Amino acid sequence: HFYIASSPHFVAAAMPKIVIVGAGVSGMMTAKGLAGKGHDITVVSSTSYFEWAVAGTYSLTHPEELHKAVAGKIELPKGINVVIGTAVSMIDNQVVLDNEQELPFDALVIATGLDVPLFRPKVGQSWAERRKEVSEIGNAVRKAFTVVIGGGGTVAVEFAGDVREVNPSAKIILVCSGDRPCPYLDDKYSAKLDAKLKDLNIDVMPNQRAAEQDYSVTRKAVRLQSGTTIEADCYIPAYTRAFGGAWTGIADSSGKIPVNQYLQAESRSSVFAVGCSTRSEMSAIPKIDGEAATVGKNILKMLEGAALEDHVDSMPSATRPISQKIGHNTFAWFDPSQLPAGPGFMLRNCGFPCCPLFICWPLALCGFGQCHPFFCGYCCSDPEGQGTAAGLKAMLLHPKGMMDQKLGT
Repeated sequence: HFYIASSPHFVAAAMPKIVIVGAGVSGMMTAKGLAGKGHDITVVSSTSYFEWAVAGTYSLTHPEELHKAVAGKIELPKGINVVIGTAVSMIDNQVVLDNEQELPFDALVIATGLDVPLFRPKVGQSWAERRKEVSEIGNAVRKAFTVVIGGGGTVAVEFAGDVREVNPSAKIILVCSGDRPCPYLDDKYSAKLDAKLKDLNIDVMPNQRAAEQDYSVTRKAVRLQSGTTIEADCYIPAYTRAFGGAWTGIADSSGKIPVNQYLQAESRSSVFAVGCSTRSEMSAIPKIDGEAATVGKNILKMLEGAALEDHVDSMPSATRPISQKIGHNTFAWFDPSQLPAGPGFMLRNCGFPCCPLFICWPLALCGFGQCHPFFCGYCCSDPEGQGTAAGLKAMLLHPKGMMDQKLGT
């Protein structure tokens, strides 16, 4: 790529253009890794604000605190362009947005993540629309006599616990397609989950699937695929619909981008994917961080004409979620078996009162809001309990944010 400057004798190389579609965790990690490398980087965000998606269940049950999980402006390293729009197609080496703007690229990163309606903003949803939606749902679940939650995964279980916190008397029903919630758990943690759901009086309807895809905050009969119905004052679908790559034209039926060992699209050598590829095992920040690092290195190598590097799983020990919350003020656990040996051992053996004196105690006692005396449970026991939930909540809503976004602004 060359351009001719005003002098007929001067030829300068134009900076390669890298476009990253998606301004969530995957897109931001990728952008930060590529910053300052001498390239023209553009991040496409479908919203003008950043909402910390991991806070979704808490925000929907505490709408008055939604602003704590939102940054009014997307913060990225200096020199990175942010374009607000929705990608609708990829034509040759251009991304086409819904406003017909065309973004040419030499390398493209698909970082559009998962579609989990309600628990994160819709594509292109304005701040006013999002605030209204969250407020409507939050007010409804607090007043409802019966809340039906479609789904039995991590988000659904977390949300059920949050609903119980704000509505102690409601009948809460989890409708899950498997024979139990969170079927990926081993016997030990499955038993913990069953016991806690029973303790919170949260009913589970297994081997069923809600046919309704849209939420409802008025009383209705929720249809199940078996043909039966459940009366509910509030129905919330809490399951993943698909990954967000369908607009590219090269995704599979689930919206994932088929990639090779370099996280490079099988059908387009200039396209890469982070967090939404056929090699993305699960949506966990350490895993996404590793994918972002691989894609960043391989884009630079591709632009230089060098050989690409194979992606290596950054946390092979994690095959299921590292933590599970059942209400942000009620109960949570860490599963040490999903961490590397060293951190797993420390987490298992450094609970209260054996917390590292010069690390955990100052954070817990000095008002930094990043720890809790019982964050890791009790010493030499499973890291779990109300303190674990409280510590995770404090980290989740800390003003600095976990992606360097200025939450609460």
